[in-house]
Amino acid sequence: MALGFTYQDSYALNFSKAPLESSESRLAKKGETMAYTIKGRVLDDQGLPLPGATVIEKNTTNGTVTDIDGYFSLTIKDEQQTLIVSFVGFEPKEEQVAGRQNIELRLNADTESLEEVVVVGYGTVKKSDLTGSVASVSSEDLNRTPISSLDQGLQGRVAGVEITQNSGAPGGATSVKIRGGNSLSTSNEPLYVIDGFPIVSGGSAPGSTSSQNSAGGQLNPLATINPNDIASIEVLKDASATSIYGARGANGVILITTKRGEEGNTKISYSAYYGIQEVSKTLDLMNAEQFMALNNEINPGALDGITLHDTDWQDVIFQAAPIQNHQLSFSGGSKKTVYNLSFNYFDQDGVVKNSDFERISSRLNLENELHERVKIGLNLNYNYVVSNGAISGTTLESENTGTVSGALFAPPIFAPYDSEGNLTYFGDLHPNFELQPNPLASTQILNKSTNTRMLSNFYVNVKIAEGLSYRGNIGVDIFHDRKDTYTGRDVPMGRINGGVAGIGNLDQNSFIHESVLNYSKKLGSSHDFNITGVFSTQRYTGVSSLAGGSELSTDILLNNNLGLVANRDVSSNKSTWRLDSWTGRINYIFLEKYLFTLTGRADGSSRFGENNKWGFFPSAAFAWRLKDEAFLVNSELISDLKLRLSYGVTGNANIPLYQSFPRLTSGSNYNFGNSLNIGISPTGVANPDIKWERTNQSDFGLDLGLWDNRISFTFDYYHKRTNDLLISRRIPASSGFNTVFGNFGEIENKGIELGLSAVVMDKSLAWEVSGNFSRNRNTILKITGEVDEVIPSGDGGVGAFANASLLKVGYPVGTFYGYVWDGIWQNDDDIAGSHMPNAQPGDARYADVNGDGAFSAADRTIIGDPNPDYIFGLNNTFRYKGFDLSVFIQGNMGNDVFYNRRMVLESVTFGTNQWSAVENHWTPENPSQEYVRASQSGRLLQSSNFIEDGSFVRLKNIQLGYNFDVSTVNWLTQLRLYTSLTNLVTWTDYSGYDPELNSTGVNNVTNFGIDRDPYPRAKSYLLGLQVSF
Repeated sequence: MALGFTYQDSYALNFSKAPLESSESRLAKKGETMAYTIKGRVLDDQGLPLPGATVIEKNTTNGTVTDIDGYFSLTIKDEQQTLIVSFVGFEPKEEQVAGRQNIELRLNADTESLEEVVVVGYGTVKKSDLTGSVASVSSEDLNRTPISSLDQGLQGRVAGVEITQNSGAPGGATSVKIRGGNSLSTSNEPLYVIDGFPIVSGGSAPGSTSSQNSAGGQLNPLATINPNDIASIEVLKDASATSIYGARGANGVILITTKRGEEGNTKISYSAYYGIQEVSKTLDLMNAEQFMALNNEINPGALDGITLHDTDWQDVIFQAAPIQNHQLSFSGGSKKTVYNLSFNYFDQDGVVKNSDFERISSRLNLENELHERVKIGLNLNYNYVVSNGAISGTTLESENTGTVSGALFAPPIFAPYDSEGNLTYFGDLHPNFELQPNPLASTQILNKSTNTRMLSNFYVNVKIAEGLSYRGNIGVDIFHDRKDTYTGRDVPMGRINGGVAGIGNLDQNSFIHESVLNYSKKLGSSHDFNITGVFSTQRYTGVSSLAGGSELSTDILLNNNLGLVANRDVSSNKSTWRLDSWTGRINYIFLEKYLFTLTGRADGSSRFGENNKWGFFPSAAFAWRLKDEAFLVNSELISDLKLRLSYGVTGNANIPLYQSFPRLTSGSNYNFGNSLNIGISPTGVANPDIKWERTNQSDFGLDLGLWDNRISFTFDYYHKRTNDLLISRRIPASSGFNTVFGNFGEIENKGIELGLSAVVMDKSLAWEVSGNFSRNRNTILKITGEVDEVIPSGDGGVGAFANASLLKVGYPVGTFYGYVWDGIWQNDDDIAGSHMPNAQPGDARYADVNGDGAFSAADRTIIGDPNPDYIFGLNNTFRYKGFDLSVFIQGNMGNDVFYNRRMVLESVTFGTNQWSAVENHWTPENPSQEYVRASQSGRLLQSSNFIEDGSFVRLKNIQLGYNFDVSTVNWLTQLRLYTSLTNLVTWTDYSGYDPELNSTGVNNVTNFGIDRDPYPRAKSYLLGLQVSF
């Protein structure tokens, strides 16, 4: 294979069309003698070195490339030869040697080729012509940290995008909100578009009846996309940018462009890293001595006879876990055909034992010019993913099986194994612990997900006439997930039920066709038009099934013989939807400085009611390039200044299917005679008027560049108001139903976004800074029109399981609701005549909020807000000779966390482990105000005592690399070694594992910021390699 040469770093990527021979070998073949050596340096028009610039002796293949400092040495035929120097983004230059032995060559920037192009919906535009709010992230920034999915790489890098990693589990999902949450009952996830294909965000196969959920929620559907294949990401934020996606644009749009081949010899690139992860933090819990002292105080002698051990269960279930990634790619092509082919292997063990994530992926992007007017292309991606998930303790029935929660609550007096090496069962050691699982046994529970995904997109581009083109796309997304679960008799749930087994399957197929017409026309020097028209249709089918049950005769077969189950659980489901759309957009530029964009999209969806199948979503935008006005055009200070205004309407179609129809369900069984008959009953009221949630958004933006854009600044102020929120409203019981699902609510988001980048130094030491800051305010304006608040079910006394989030008009979404902690009752005199007459000294004291003199659920009030005041990210990049260093920091400020598990760890109760500090709990001799008295069962309620400040600043990543000088090695074009440290330090006052969490794993705004033992976040230490041929 003929190998060309390439140089890749932060400056440019340069391809050769043919391999360069060394001067000696080339002339030796011709029998010629080298007569002259020329040395020199290649610089840009600012005097900065250009590493990797090509220097060729004219009319030959004799050449070289400059080193990291721009220097070169080349032996040529004689001193009268001419050199050709080129570098991507600069105009090529010819220079006659003319007898010189040392030469300095300066290249001028090619302003046309340097103009940054931004991907938008159904097209691209120059960044200077943007009228909407669009942010870009490069593949270099995306992959600085070890990530399993692209959304993890976006965290902290885009203003206005709040990304919460639900847990630290390998392949774990994230929650992504762009400019706040718009919906109360449906997903707030943005639309992801990969190479023009709007993807369905996957899902997971149904699990067994044992509630075996991966900690932190389901597997991340985006984890099936290899981040190494991504060339760039654009985040569309305002209505001008997102309305072209109509009913799916309200939550923002993330456009993903994968890597393409370029004309030139085949370039082979290999990159890899290997590292070790460890848990970032452990909690300070009681040891065996402290545990026994507390339990003997509560129930003297109850634990007599136990052979005592001293076990740190966190140390037992956590491990140092390896992580590795390997990427091999081939790219190149001819004038007619270009290609990019890649293979990837990613393997991550979790810091919780027996949890892992493994992905094998491949991608082919191929394009061929059939005719000077016709190009065809194929994007093909295949992924195979296997994940073993730790069991969460986020629901009532799985509380005692959760791996992490089990490690916190388990008695430290037992050993993980007995004398014969078998896992201990606590109930066999003492009857008081019959329902308490061995945490190590919980790691043995089978919770395996295996999925495959194939994304394919075939397209044809036709130049119909001058300025008129057509693009047709046909895409298919095929996703399959299988979930295998088994809970054996080593844990209480398995023993009580005789083993619980399940196999779930999910198949999702999505088909899309798009036809795009584009017409561009320039009239004289004053008018520039671009008109785009689109028709698209997308169809989806999902089929799921579950087979499982309990009471198996043995654990040996796991879930591989479901015919043995006694209590069977069998179900299946099928769902379909269709979306048809007509779209139009007009871009008009007047005098190259006044920019206008008009967009409209009509969507017809099967999800909505008979009376509202179609919706129309328009937008308009205006931008003014003030820099091109006469009063600024010659300014040396201001190199770019543009004002942006936009307004538009977008929709949210992410609602449960079939809500507009009357729905029936089976499961109501009736006895007729001597036989049992399965009945069908209605479960939902038909609502033919159900329609889209509509978000009206206005945006004012400013783009500013100073000193030849050495400093760039972006500012946006936005205001979003979402009407027709889909929510359940109570209806009279005489209807036969309790609620109806319809468009009743309103919500508002408004905020500011700031982005800054600067070249601080650009000499031998280069220093670049980029950062972002955003602040969003969220307010509920209307719920159902009949009530102004939705109070959580229960009275807040179910401890770890009562809903803690409130919806109330005039307040942010998801505010925490509970009692106000007022310390601890100290004596009978305080209690007498109080609003809590049944309390005892040492009990928790709660405020009489409503002042009625009695303590009841009516005393609950708003006690916290999980929404951050602001979020930010800051990246510093340094370069010196061959070294490069990047330091990335991100964080949230002003958000509260409801630390749910503290209600158990501070309950001072029998049989459950506690904070070590709880030994200083209330006693008559020690009148503590922090921890209540010891008791047989806890009596703590959800209160302000468990609301903590969730603000944090995280040193997200430090990466130090060295680029070797390979200019003298003809077959090697890049060699870089680096080390990377991730999640090294988190500065926070939060007492739990990590303040960044979403235990429910659901991307909504009504139940987040609650810590129910999500999988702890890991810090990692990596060594990496990048090499190109």
